[in-house]
Amino acid sequence: MHLSKAQCQQLLPASRGDHIKSCSDVSVDFSISDHAGILIFESGNKNFIAPYVKDVKNKLLRRAESKDAVTARLLSNAIPDGLRSTIPVVAYSHERFISVDQSNESVVLDESIIVKWQLTVQNSIGAHKENVLKDNNFAYLPELLGNIYWGDKLIASANKFIAGTTDGWSWCVEKAKENDLGEWVENLAVLTAEMHRCLEGLIHGDFHVGQILKTSESDQLWVIDFEGDPLAADAQTTDVLRDVASMSASFFHVGAVALKYGADPVKIKEWIIKAKSLFTNKYFGGDSFDIASLHSLMLDLEARELKYADKFLPKWRYAPEFAIAYMKELGYGSN
Repeated sequence: MHLSKAQCQQLLPASRGDHIKSCSDVSVDFSISDHAGILIFESGNKNFIAPYVKDVKNKLLRRAESKDAVTARLLSNAIPDGLRSTIPVVAYSHERFISVDQSNESVVLDESIIVKWQLTVQNSIGAHKENVLKDNNFAYLPELLGNIYWGDKLIASANKFIAGTTDGWSWCVEKAKENDLGEWVENLAVLTAEMHRCLEGLIHGDFHVGQILKTSESDQLWVIDFEGDPLAADAQTTDVLRDVASMSASFFHVGAVALKYGADPVKIKEWIIKAKSLFTNKYFGGDSFDIASLHSLMLDLEARELKYADKFLPKWRYAPEFAIAYMKELGYGSN
């Protein structure tokens, strides 16, 4: 099957279309019906993954949407030949997509499991990290239910869906607006330290409040999405300070979001500094640490955040711009 460059782009999530640099002459079609399936196609030396539906009129393929229920149908039946799944087969009737921007695409089935489709076929560092955490009884990870493989390469994973949770771009923004620096900050630091202990020398790699889930009923937290930095071209550092800096920097992003929705600038700036200090002091357990290096790393990470916004999510640019300006106002990176 030959796919033009435009057709290939239409098979990816909208914010990831620029990954396609050429047409595709190679594809593998794992059909689940006459008009739907999972396509793996090659473009620019990468194998991209696309749950798809076929337009009956013009025969063109497009990426599946929630209304198409392709993921639900796939996991409700025996997996197509050529794929291997460790996810239990259950009859699912409803699916919805997670609307926030992600490196990969997540689909919730019957409000019970969440399936994450990889963008490309690869040996997944995220799946490896989750397995390590599971083996070490890490208590802050939504239960890993299984994976779907093409050969030995991951194409999708499934975790238990925790109903009633929102990510930090919702719950943490509310905390900032309410000037709340309660138990959740220490809980987050404890989660971070325990995550690093259980990862055995690895780090999360893209650690920010958007990766932290919480219900409105309690301050219990869960961490998700271990695929790492979406801009990284090679193996990432294993220095835990990167995760600490990334989470600390994300408090600045939370502040930027709160300001966008009318929060008081003076109170928000104070909240950011207090949240960052409480988090880092609890993480290091009162031990001394190189705060100048932490601040310099936070500022460096904001330059990457700007690149991410420019590449994938231009409307997000205001957050790192605010963070950089405020960090420089505070003297970060000047030592």
